[in-house]
Amino acid sequence: MDRFGEAGQPRPSSVSDLAGTEVSVAACTDVGRKRHNNEDGFLIVDLHSQIAPEQPTEATIALGSPGLLLAVADGMGGHRSGEIASRLCLQTLSRVVLGALRPGDRGTVQASAALVQAVETASQVVSEEAAQNPAHEGMGTTLTAALLGGRHLDVAQVGDSRAYVVRGETLTQLTTDQTVANYMLAMHHELPRDSRIGEMLVQAVGAQSNVDVVLTGSELEPADIVLLCSDGLYKVVTPAEMLEIVLGRDSLRTRAEHLVARANEKGGPDNVTVILAEVRAKPT
Repeated sequence: MDRFGEAGQPRPSSVSDLAGTEVSVAACTDVGRKRHNNEDGFLIVDLHSQIAPEQPTEATIALGSPGLLLAVADGMGGHRSGEIASRLCLQTLSRVVLGALRPGDRGTVQASAALVQAVETASQVVSEEAAQNPAHEGMGTTLTAALLGGRHLDVAQVGDSRAYVVRGETLTQLTTDQTVANYMLAMHHELPRDSRIGEMLVQAVGAQSNVDVVLTGSELEPADIVLLCSDGLYKVVTPAEMLEIVLGRDSLRTRAEHLVARANEKGGPDNVTVILAEVRAKPT
């Protein structure tokens, strides 16, 4: 077990996990410097009030069961198909999770099952849309979705968008990129010599109707900051730079904007999307 909990092993939650907890959340997305359209998307939904704040957003949310849903999707495909894939994915994710979890629901087992079901359904929806419309053939999207129920965090991943946690002065990556290189490494095979092949995804939402959703469970502490991002951030901004910006004294919204700006300063080769969520005790 690592310092943030054991992957795939949700722990029982209680009313006290949510009582007295609030989350400050901010998000930012940008087309970058080399792309003509933004195929990234993000989602923030307060599952207790069943409200999605207007985007782009900065908000402070008093957590009530079943919690807060955050997600980043990075679409891919032909002309504008990536935008459609990420949008369909996020819309379906929100709809299914909201339908499965109601205000007052408690328990991380139920929440994690609903999250996995929502990702699987999203993949089916995107795949069916691609099959029905030849213009969108081959479209798909990455998805990293986080469900925060009090101090417990479930992260569901397909693809290579990432989730991190900042605790103290440490940035810890919670997810593993689902790429050819990492797959070969896990299978103890020789790594591809061509880095471009190594960076190819082994699965994506909608690229196949059935996906293997990787679920990671973590326990958070007050002042922890959750960072979700597309690869447009971490492929050009180093972990040390990310940590420095996230630990800054600016508002959470400004820190999210600074992360995106740093990616663009380094050439902005891709769309870039960031969500920051800081857990803290509610003032008494």
